[in-house]
Amino acid sequence: MGIPQHYSRDIAQRCQSLIRHLLPLVQKGLPHDRSFDGPLETTFLLAMATPAVVLPIERIFKPARPEADAVGDDRAIDPALAEQLDDVFGPARTFADAPFFARECWSYIPNVEPFPVAGYWPYEILERLGTDAALAEAERTPTRRIMLDLRNALAHGGIAYLDASGRSTDGQAEMFAFASAVTDRRRLIGINLLRVRQRDFCAFVMAWADWLAASPVRHALNTQDPLAA
Repeated sequence: MGIPQHYSRDIAQRCQSLIRHLLPLVQKGLPHDRSFDGPLETTFLLAMATPAVVLPIERIFKPARPEADAVGDDRAIDPALAEQLDDVFGPARTFADAPFFARECWSYIPNVEPFPVAGYWPYEILERLGTDAALAEAERTPTRRIMLDLRNALAHGGIAYLDASGRSTDGQAEMFAFASAVTDRRRLIGINLLRVRQRDFCAFVMAWADWLAASPVRHALNTQDPLAA
């Protein structure tokens, strides 16, 4: 396996390739699936989505912030991609305007009263996540807020499985719910919540990887004539 030229961008593409080629096999079933009560589609998707989402934010977006003290910084490797991400993550850009957004897929509730996200989520919160108001909130929320909340949920385990009706489940997951802490001086004061159907989340991860790969510099490197003067 070749070493990535641009770690955060290339990891997202590699995870995308694994999803494209291996997810159908996972869905069909693998040995020992019976011990997990069925195929590990949900586990596989989350395992691929975590580095695909977390690493580009950690190594492209966060190093640009004034207070950043980043260990990994990929911005200089592809300045066009860094500029592209800065634009889409700009304070005036809403999630509905993001090139990897899909309508009527994402629900969002900001700053709810903290609750134990590891257990069954409160009924009233799950009801709110299923409303048109929560869909509209996702659309008008800045892309950077949505993506940072998703990054935090994936990195810190703020994930819940929901059934097709949007209820907490121990069985087959049809939706994901993501929880990201809101803090004030390291004190938990609220939780931001996202909800998306599993199939729509899969489509999002694929679209996100495609968008990261589409920077002008990357395109030029892939298409230039090696025999040109």
